[in-house]
Amino acid sequence: MNNLRSPLAAALGAVLTLALTATPAQARPKTKPKPVAAAPVASTAPTETPEQQRGRINAEQAAAAQAQLKANADAQAAYEQALKDREAKIAADKAAYDAAMAKWKADSEACQAGDKARCAKPE
Repeated sequence: MNNLRSPLAAALGAVLTLALTATPAQARPKTKPKPVAAAPVASTAPTETPEQQRGRINAEQAAAAQAQLKANADAQAAYEQALKDREAKIAADKAAYDAAMAKWKADSEACQAGDKARCAKPE
């Protein structure tokens, strides 16, 4: 066991030494990023009057609100349909369970009454 520890300790020591001596500056690339050119600024001469701007912005807001209302109505309809689908699946699962339970009870009672053909088969 001592023979195995010495090479393992030496390897671990070398790895730790390398890890501790490496600095974040060595990990960074040597090239500097190129500066991003500033976008040209368009002239700010108003092409609309304040009333026209307000009307345009109000129309954009009204359109966005209508789109949001439609999206909300669509989401509500999808939720209600998913709820109906879930309730239908629950009802179908309950009906299948009730049918299986009724068959089991009938078979169990018939078996206890002496109808060995309806007894559960041993596995």
